[in-house]
Order: sequence, then C-alpha cells, then structure tokens
Amino acid sequence: MTAQATPADLKAGTKTCARCGAVFVCKVDDLPHCQCVNVSLSSGLLEQLKDQYNDCLCSRCLKELAGKERDGDLVLAEGA
Repeated sequence: MTAQATPADLKAGTKTCARCGAVFVCKVDDLPHCQCVNVSLSSGLLEQLKDQYNDCLCSRCLKELAGKERDGDLVLAEGA
C-alpha cells in the first residue's frame, strides 16, 4: 500500500498480488482469518512495502520476504 493508504482503505476480496501475480483472497475485513495475520515483518520492511505497493501482497510473498516457510498458503491461481 502507498504511504497515503491506510488499512481502512483496503478492500477484502479476490486480489492479484502485485509482487508475484498470484490470485488470492484478502480477508482484511476478517483479520483473524486472513492468511497474512501470522506473518511478522519488520517496521522497516513494512515501510518499504508501503512505498512500493498500493495494496495487499499474497501471504506467500509476505512469508518469503520475512524469511518464513510458505506451507499452508492458499492462492486461487499462480501468477506469471
């Protein structure tokens, strides 16, 4: 998300990850069930991602960036 966007600006639903192109379901409206809620990123990395992307990334990319295992991630379709 951009520096101007806030979590309240994000919309839940089917999205395409801007980083890898995978299609996934964002549950920003139901955070306890969102795949990304268990991924911890440093504040510096979060700021970098806010500057680089304007919406959510899939949990696989977030875990990759955090150096975590990607098991259990669900995408609807792989990106290019």
